[in-house]
Amino acid sequence: MGSIRDIILMRDFHLASGVIGLLIFAFLSNLVLGQFKPGFANQPIAHTNQLWTFFGMVLSGLAYALAGGCPGRQLFLSGEGDIDAGVFVIGMIVGAGFAHNFGVAASPAGIGPWSAFAVVGGLLFCIATGLFMRKKLA
Repeated sequence: MGSIRDIILMRDFHLASGVIGLLIFAFLSNLVLGQFKPGFANQPIAHTNQLWTFFGMVLSGLAYALAGGCPGRQLFLSGEGDIDAGVFVIGMIVGAGFAHNFGVAASPAGIGPWSAFAVVGGLLFCIATGLFMRKKLA
């Protein structure tokens, strides 16, 4: 998010060069190790339901934008003593445990029995939070 922000606002590609380098290295590593498989099918931990993949990623992006940055940024900020970021990181850990133990997480077999409800509920919660917590003009 920071690299895209810097490109749009300041025409600065410094952060983007790291992201691009990481993507190139990951791509080449997967080619060398014979693990490159384009698309959703035949991935080790992925399902092929594009609709719920899309909405799940929309929910992730919206939640991270409302939180002020990506999970990596929150992890670094929590290490620097930011209490809000620490609560965010703890929430990610608890949320992952909840998802995997209560039928929300997806698997190669498809989405879980409660995945759709969790995504729709999460989207409604994030939209309501964004609307009700925005700064009002004086």
